[in-house]
Amino acid sequence: MLDNQYPWIEKNPDGRLIQAIVHHFAFDQLTSRVLANRFSSLPAIQRFFDLDSKILIDPSHLSQIDLLKRRLETAVAEQEKIVIYGDYDADGITSSAILMKTLRLIGAKVDYYIPNRFKDGYGPNLVVYQHLIDTGAAIIFAIDNGISGYDAVELANQNGVDVLIADHHELPEKLPRAKVIIHPELSPDYSFKDLSAAGIAYKIAEYLLGDKQAEQFLPLTAVGEIADVMPLIGENRILIKKGLQLLKDGRNLGLLKLAEKADLKLNNLSAVDVAFKIAPRLNSLGRMADAAAGVELLVSDNEKKIVKIVDQVEHLNKQRQKEVEKIYDVAKKQVSLQGKDVIIAAGDNWHEGVIGIVAGRLSSAFGRPAVVFSIHDGIAKGSARSVSDFDIFAALKKADTLFISFGGHKQAAGLSLKAVDLDKFAAKINAHDYRFQSEKMQVDAQVQAQDLSIQTFQQLRKLAPFGEANPQPILELKHVRLANSQILGSAGKHFKLKVIGFNGDILFFNRPDLIGKIQIGETLSIVGTLSLNEWQQRQSLQLIALDIKSEENLPDRLTFTRMYKHYYAQDVLYSPNDFYQKVFLELGFVKIVNGVVFVLPEPKHAELSESDTYRKRAENGN
Repeated sequence: MLDNQYPWIEKNPDGRLIQAIVHHFAFDQLTSRVLANRFSSLPAIQRFFDLDSKILIDPSHLSQIDLLKRRLETAVAEQEKIVIYGDYDADGITSSAILMKTLRLIGAKVDYYIPNRFKDGYGPNLVVYQHLIDTGAAIIFAIDNGISGYDAVELANQNGVDVLIADHHELPEKLPRAKVIIHPELSPDYSFKDLSAAGIAYKIAEYLLGDKQAEQFLPLTAVGEIADVMPLIGENRILIKKGLQLLKDGRNLGLLKLAEKADLKLNNLSAVDVAFKIAPRLNSLGRMADAAAGVELLVSDNEKKIVKIVDQVEHLNKQRQKEVEKIYDVAKKQVSLQGKDVIIAAGDNWHEGVIGIVAGRLSSAFGRPAVVFSIHDGIAKGSARSVSDFDIFAALKKADTLFISFGGHKQAAGLSLKAVDLDKFAAKINAHDYRFQSEKMQVDAQVQAQDLSIQTFQQLRKLAPFGEANPQPILELKHVRLANSQILGSAGKHFKLKVIGFNGDILFFNRPDLIGKIQIGETLSIVGTLSLNEWQQRQSLQLIALDIKSEENLPDRLTFTRMYKHYYAQDVLYSPNDFYQKVFLELGFVKIVNGVVFVLPEPKHAELSESDTYRKRAENGN
């Protein structure tokens, strides 16, 4: 019996609303059900779709943006040196690139500095600020950081250097005394508060250049917003939809080459593609090397230089993947020795750039918060990830007397402490009797195999872009028979299923635990999301599986008939543990030739109960 990893919770929308959506919007039943799960009324759904045609919020509603413009105009007139101080993640890279190109267009004398994760750390670094001051910066323009950089801003002020801050992170109790602070939470007249740094940078570009000229930066904006897991609703929905369309048109050569390297089909490029293919590649620069190359990739028009950087990105991304797998394999063995507490894993010289990813994977796999440490020179640097509804920041704070550094929020945190204090840390953290809520799989609809088609996918895609606050619809494919399975990749961690009645493939990623546990002919229910595969100008439907479970019911005669027709229609490899093959062999319906199941042309009539295998299973009740 194969159990599901997570509880499956099917949403139960109002049936009258579903029918009203079908009538009003002309969607099919499935898409209408998904919309009814997410909205309580037709006007709310109308507003969701109306956003596509509405203009963006006027950037003048951002507090202090006019002050920013005036200071930049003075800098251009006097040719003062401006240095953009960014961040090493994808949102920091894209927002820095937007500002670089914008300031160049208005004639500014501008350069950029992206902190090195390992040398400089996150946010304003006093040593770096002093270096920028000493090398002639008149303005430091902090993007995607700075709001918590009180001391660094004071240093700049003391040296007559103006600091401009554009940030979206949580506001500290004490704001820095910067020349300008652009922040949605400090802008009461700006109605949408969920812009990432790339979104804020775009609004600045729009204010300085006008919307027509700023439009070229929408692809960068879309990537930054998606990479930083911002809610894909409201203004973000417009920015991302337009940005993805312009990315396909090649508005940014660096992004275009990066997408091509990732084997993405530009005509069907989605927010999910950006989240899983483009964003991790950009992030690999900051995780494995120096993210400054990412800004150069996105601001350059030199194709040779761009191709060279893209090759470097690809190499670093593969290196990142290998490091994650190597550390994860060791870390999960440490987990098996622990109880049901917060997971704590540590190793010497684990790559600091990927321990956050490993913590996230451990947390997801075991349903508990995880803290992963890399130990070097007696210092343990850690990254924490949580499960839903558990405040990991508050839990870690109980041990903060041990910390050298500490910061974060409810779902993620970073910390460092002396390695000799790790046991004390573990004891303090796990001195409490925690109750972690199981992650739940919120199912939008139960479907039968015959309900799914490319047309179904195209209807659901009208709800895109998908991401935070607008997730891909999760479907439960009910009671399907496994026809075939195939392991994918040299590591044997992914596999593909074929089930009777569904023409597409069902793909599982990073689930090596399932291999060997499901058998041909077994009845399964699978939850996942639909996607479209394109190969050699042919399209086919895929289900990207998220979870799976066995169904115990004894197959009925109709199911046996379908399996028999399946064996007749195509070659199926013999599997000695296959329930259906055993029954058909015992009844004399098939024979095995060179490891392949062949249907006999004129089998004798027989009842299922004449098979020992069938009879024993029936007697056992499953």
